[in-house]
Amino acid sequence: MLTRKWATLWSVALILLLAVAVNGKTLPGQSGADTPVPEIPVIDKLWPDVNLNVVVLDKHGDPRTIDEHQFRLFEDGTERPLQFRGSPDSPVSLALIIDSSGSIFKRKQAIVSAVTAIVKALPADSEVMAVLFADESYLDLPFTPVAKVDFSFLDRLQARGGTRLYDTVFATERYFVAHAKYVRRAMVILSDGEDNASHVSRGAAFWSMEQPGAPVVYVCPLTKANFLQTQASAGLINMSFLAKWGGGADFNLEPDPAATAAMVTAGIRSQMVVQFTAGDPARDGKKHKLKLQLPIKDIEIHALPDYFAPAK
Repeated sequence: MLTRKWATLWSVALILLLAVAVNGKTLPGQSGADTPVPEIPVIDKLWPDVNLNVVVLDKHGDPRTIDEHQFRLFEDGTERPLQFRGSPDSPVSLALIIDSSGSIFKRKQAIVSAVTAIVKALPADSEVMAVLFADESYLDLPFTPVAKVDFSFLDRLQARGGTRLYDTVFATERYFVAHAKYVRRAMVILSDGEDNASHVSRGAAFWSMEQPGAPVVYVCPLTKANFLQTQASAGLINMSFLAKWGGGADFNLEPDPAATAAMVTAGIRSQMVVQFTAGDPARDGKKHKLKLQLPIKDIEIHALPDYFAPAK
């Protein structure tokens, strides 16, 4: 696993890469080249207040909207007072990470269908960004109001090359936290989960997801692989871990992309945000354990299991 120093250096290179439009072409009003590069490392300006995005699912995996005042949060075993921000159906900042590597060439239409449905079902005034990746990563849609999204960025799903999943997650998370407008935040990853080109480790990608202000992560694996297929099953495991460490959930894209998109958007629309003040305000990069509780049976609470304090 990379040290944090090296992970930070990699984030500089990758975010610069994200700021380049694919094939040197730009989209009117959506040029990644016009997007400012955030400082590294990104420090949430709210610190020591921490916003924690939460989604609650019932035993069938369907999102539930509950009385937020029933939440109890423990940081490193100590209960913290809570405030509540971003009511369900308020605007959302959404990042889409879309696999365009050679291994997904048969699933392009399913991806296009799901992405289009998710974006169109977002609450009014939401914003969307999109990163397409194979063996390189490109910011094909900087944060854009949902009503102005030009879906032509999906035309660049070329389905070719290797897969740089962890690098892309790492860089996108850093960019997202620096630029997202709203407290309700979500990231949707559509990929088979395979990675054969990244420079940062899976652990570094997980670390990037556990920062103050990070989004809930929803993953949509692109296959129901037979677990006897070693490579495909490893990809599914990778996707499951990305959802777990990102405090989110996974919904398989096949065989019904429309149904999957509906479940993802229901989760996003029902998300809540609980805010607490860190017990230790030091900017020391230390890891803190989180535990969120509700006095309700037969539910699953999806939120970050840990977070890292900002470093100096």
